[in-house]
Amino acid sequence: MLAAKDAKAGDVLPFSIIEEFYKRPGGTMFGKIFGSDPLDFWLGRFYVGIWGIVSVAFAAIGAIFYIYQFLVVEGTYNILQARIDPPPLALGLRLQTPGQPGFTWQIIVLCATVAFIAWGLREIDISSKLRMGYEVPLTFYAVVSSWITLQWLRPIAMGSWGNGFPLGITHHLDWVSNIGYQYFNFFYNPFHAIAISLLFFSTMLLAMHGSAIRSGMNRPGVTVENIDVFWRGVTAGYSIGEIGIHRLAFWIAALAVLTANICIFLSGTLVGSWTHFWSFWDKLPWWSFAGAASVVAAGRAPRDPDDAIDLHGLERPGSFETSFGIASQTRLGFMDRLFGNGQVGPFFLGTWGLIALLSFGATVLIILLSYITSPQVHYNFLLFVREFPNLSVEPPAATFGLRWPGWFNGGNWLAATFFLHIAVLAWWTRVYTRANATGLDRNLARAFSAALLLYFTIYLVRPLLLGAWSEAPGHGLKAMLDWTNNVSVRYGNFYYNPFHMISIFGLLGSTMLLGMHGATIVATARYGSELELDEIEVEGSGTHRAQLFWRWTMGFNANAASIHVWAFWFAILCVVAGAIGLLLSGTVVKDWFTWAQSAHIVAPFNPNADWSQYVQPATMTQPVIAPASVPLAP
Repeated sequence: MLAAKDAKAGDVLPFSIIEEFYKRPGGTMFGKIFGSDPLDFWLGRFYVGIWGIVSVAFAAIGAIFYIYQFLVVEGTYNILQARIDPPPLALGLRLQTPGQPGFTWQIIVLCATVAFIAWGLREIDISSKLRMGYEVPLTFYAVVSSWITLQWLRPIAMGSWGNGFPLGITHHLDWVSNIGYQYFNFFYNPFHAIAISLLFFSTMLLAMHGSAIRSGMNRPGVTVENIDVFWRGVTAGYSIGEIGIHRLAFWIAALAVLTANICIFLSGTLVGSWTHFWSFWDKLPWWSFAGAASVVAAGRAPRDPDDAIDLHGLERPGSFETSFGIASQTRLGFMDRLFGNGQVGPFFLGTWGLIALLSFGATVLIILLSYITSPQVHYNFLLFVREFPNLSVEPPAATFGLRWPGWFNGGNWLAATFFLHIAVLAWWTRVYTRANATGLDRNLARAFSAALLLYFTIYLVRPLLLGAWSEAPGHGLKAMLDWTNNVSVRYGNFYYNPFHMISIFGLLGSTMLLGMHGATIVATARYGSELELDEIEVEGSGTHRAQLFWRWTMGFNANAASIHVWAFWFAILCVVAGAIGLLLSGTVVKDWFTWAQSAHIVAPFNPNADWSQYVQPATMTQPVIAPASVPLAP
């Protein structure tokens, strides 16, 4: 058999031979501390190590208790109906003994926590063996911090294990819903809004990156320069570059998780009502300053290698693609240091980009004029700034159905939404034509199409099917939050919508995949793994290390090409499943909780359950937000 050391230039080696080159004992924490590590070995593809044994052992113990609880204690064979509750609130932070309520929950939480921590230490050992950076275990521990926040930090801060997160596939849905309303609407929690925004941003980044790499794979003559030229044409003259996108992926995914931790930890510990939390806004001192003023508003087939694309020509003015823009470019040093690519410009909107910009501008103009002329503001600039989060342009009332209601009864919403439709369709066309011009495949347009499916489901298709524009959300920050909440309440708790479950799985999975991929590439970038189009053609040392890390961690791995296929489809899954779930709500399914009961996926009601954690203490009443104490100038 050909060995790695005997290989000659041009030889194609099986990955198993390459793997043997890296399989070397040593480099583990246990070995560094004690001088030797008797458990430093592999079981097939799976690296064992002392931390692997600890993790698997505690995971197995927790799984046994979980299975015992729903098979023996609850007497059900339907794992979807399993429910494992924490101890009652009244028991505080006491440790339970076998047979007492909450004992199984405490054992499983302890075992899971040890298993998670040990698994992360195992990832550190594998990173050390492969001489990688430690970004992957750092990302993993960011996720573990959410578990620790939910099951340890928040219950301890609130003085009772009863505030912990219940275990069960569908049972936890009730907890999520109840916690949201217990603190007077989680949708008004600013950290919840930031975390959700970062999760969707992560999904968008994953779709953009996966689509871009897929669009350049197996296309003769296409290099990273083609992708850079494409992005400069659709993202205001800047392409983040090969290493930059992976650094951003690593940071954004970790930040999304850490923001979510703050979101849940503050609820009940420092903030009792998120509605009341915003009462400070109206009391800010500068709202009393004078100064009100009037506002005046004015895919193609693979290319022949000889069929070269003039990429520089695509960034010079004069063509259909390079009209309406700036031909100059500059280089920003801090962007070079941050993302590895500091070139900004040139940037051209092109004809379709200009149509999109003008249409979007019309949407913004209609919305802002409606805000300014609304009774809450009435041309008062200071009131406009103060009330901006609450202002909205609402769709016509349900009594109008699909008819024209008049401008001030929802006609302004119809006009703004119409121009928004034109804007997103024109920008999709811009993405499609720009990809063709730069020699890329149509995957970028396909990913954008999935996002448009969700958008048009919300604003056009579902209202048409239900016969009323009132089924769509208004244009405004609070209006969108209220619509999201009301859709869930009206149709029997959206958490039981199976397509919503799949969509959330895709959303969280996309963030996880983005963090894993970004961290892996950043950790191996010293070996050139970020040059992904080149690595797809001929794998280098960095890609080998990246693949071996996951092969030894999970027993299997993706390669430089397939990871971007996973990225593309995970992001698509999120928005397509969300669109289907929303489309069915009200049209086919009137009550998702009733549907879940008929499908036997709802955890049965426990008459002995402790519901006190969902009831506010008598001293905590629903606050009333008082108006600003100092009147504004008329």
